Amino acid sequence: MEDMIQYCRYYKGEEECPEFYNGTDFDNVWFYEKVWANSETDRDEKGCNTTEYIAYGMKEFNADDGVPITLKAMLFNRYCRGNGGGVENEKEHFKKWYQKLYPASE
Repeated sequence: MEDMIQYCRYYKGEEECPEFYNGTDFDNVWFYEKVWANSETDRDEKGCNTTEYIAYGMKEFNADDGVPITLKAMLFNRYCRGNGGGVENEKEHFKKWYQKLYPASE
């Protein structure tokens, strides 16, 4: 897990989400980073989230930003399912949301 935290922008190993994230987009991202960092299954590049992410043509999206594809795939899956618009309809919205939370300059 320690090795995976280095890829997280919000989760730093805390047991609970820091209060300053509560009620923002960051609290959900913190939660999913925590799940990802602690779950080998969610980091499996052959897992369903990553397979889906690639199938929807997202493999090259911000491919060089330092965030593992498996974490991006998990965020993509949760974003699309949570917004209920279907994956094809949510792809462009996800990209904007992701870039807001994971700016390239970090």
